Amino acid sequence: MITYEFLTTQKIEEALNYLDKFNKVHILAGGTDLLVNLYKESPRLPDFDYLLDVSNIPELKFITLTNGFIEIGPLVTHSRLIDEPLIKNNFPVLTIAAYTIGSTQIRNRGTIGGNIVNASPAADLLSPLIALRAEVELTSRKGKRVLLLEEFLAGPYKTKIKANELLTKIKVPLLGDNYYTDFQKIGRRKALSIARLSLALITKIDKEGIFLDTRVAPGSATPYPQSLPVTEEAINGKSIFDIDLEEIGKITSNEMVSVTGERWSTPYKKPTIAVLVKRALKKNIEEAKTNE
Repeated sequence: MITYEFLTTQKIEEALNYLDKFNKVHILAGGTDLLVNLYKESPRLPDFDYLLDVSNIPELKFITLTNGFIEIGPLVTHSRLIDEPLIKNNFPVLTIAAYTIGSTQIRNRGTIGGNIVNASPAADLLSPLIALRAEVELTSRKGKRVLLLEEFLAGPYKTKIKANELLTKIKVPLLGDNYYTDFQKIGRRKALSIARLSLALITKIDKEGIFLDTRVAPGSATPYPQSLPVTEEAINGKSIFDIDLEEIGKITSNEMVSVTGERWSTPYKKPTIAVLVKRALKKNIEEAKTNE
């Protein structure tokens, strides 16, 4: 049986004081993963003596436009990401990804911050946020630090957050003109689907139809979500009128295997990741041609 002392707060400052005062504190936000793991007494749970509920801190529930970034509080739910005009109008790839998460009940309860800090290889928001080059702000009583999300992730279910730090903000830089985005996901089943494989693709297509600043980030394909620079470089500079999608698919597959090595899932994932990148590119190409 897992035993712990329960702490709760409605203020960031008080939460930071708890983190500074006590050792082995685990954070509870939406709880959609944590509560299941507690019930199952999952070995994935860290060793903790205190459970700190931050779900009622209003200061962590914002979405604002500030200095070229959309800043998102870590307690913003998946449902709010779907409904928020600032997100829908600027980052449709994030809206689509949020919509694929679980059930309505899970989307209403689960949070963007929890999805990030839990750092599941299958976390649906991580790949689009990495492709968007999102940053995370970590706060302690000693101050704040900001990391690129891709640098913040340290492994499956592991991050670089320190014991005395709280995730207080996600910063997503606005995309410029002529950017196209897509999110593809394949799950084991439609209802409550956990991603078996997903992929976020963001690219700029100039007036001549040339791919620029391409970003490709899969989910569940590598030990933890990360960008695929070889694939990105292979796409950049190509024209939407003659790009070889089959070749790009093969490059993506090979890059994934170069990261993971050959595993029991490789025969499934290798051709499937190729399909996802081709679908995403095809969708973006069609949109670009429509906008000509």
